[in-house]
Amino acid sequence: MTTPRLSFEFFPPRNAQQARRFWYTLGSLQTLDPEFVSITWGALGSDCDASIDILRSLSQDSNVPIAAHMTCAGQSEDDCNAMLDRLTTMGINRLVALRGDLVQGETSAEPDPAAFTHASELVELAARRNQFTISVGAYPESHPESTSTEEDLRWLKHKFDQGADNAITQFFFEADTFLRYRDAAAKLGLADKIVPGILPIHNIDKVVAFSGRCQANVPPALIERFQAARTDDSRLQLAIDQCVALCHDLESEGVDEFHLYTLNQATLSLAIGSELLGRPLPAMVAA
Repeated sequence: MTTPRLSFEFFPPRNAQQARRFWYTLGSLQTLDPEFVSITWGALGSDCDASIDILRSLSQDSNVPIAAHMTCAGQSEDDCNAMLDRLTTMGINRLVALRGDLVQGETSAEPDPAAFTHASELVELAARRNQFTISVGAYPESHPESTSTEEDLRWLKHKFDQGADNAITQFFFEADTFLRYRDAAAKLGLADKIVPGILPIHNIDKVVAFSGRCQANVPPALIERFQAARTDDSRLQLAIDQCVALCHDLESEGVDEFHLYTLNQATLSLAIGSELLGRPLPAMVAA
């Protein structure tokens, strides 16, 4: 079994306390030599200033490879080109290209006819520059707006046809969920280009609530195991064991790359990453 490659997702901090946690978590996870870290983006560019600020700081103060999330819904080609120019100026050459959602409460009666409506349009625009490694989103249990996995896969294939290099999946909690999706994608020639997105379970109730909104299944038996854990330490160990076991199951089927959704918290991702890389488990740290 080969040593897996790891990457980590963060969201931009919005206050001093979050900033301290972000930099602490980044520093902890940098010790695992990630392939890259990615920074999320706001819908309709609403939070892009916070993202740009942290991307700029990372490009100046850190040697970890950086991927910028970028959404395009409601933005014109000129808008997106201007943002790609900003990222290029900062030396960022990895992109996670997403459609994104309209800002809540957006009520424009006359939407801009030139505005992008699909991630594939951003992919095609960025690919023209021939300077970005482009990741896109994938949905093993179907996007909430999709009618079927087959429809999702057709859109995924279209994004690759427009120039995407790989896809990072929505989180899931059973290996078979990813493997069935990979098998279906293999029929389109995409099996080796899909990276599983892995969510460590920091809080099972929040995970269940969020999963319901994004159409990801949390197995009842997994919920019961977390509800039966009575202490913080037992829940922490259960979260580590569950995530490591999921990744090992995927490794046994040839998966050698994982993208961890950190929620800007160090403890779980550091312990899980260390285990997957075969390194000594670090002392548990407050996160």
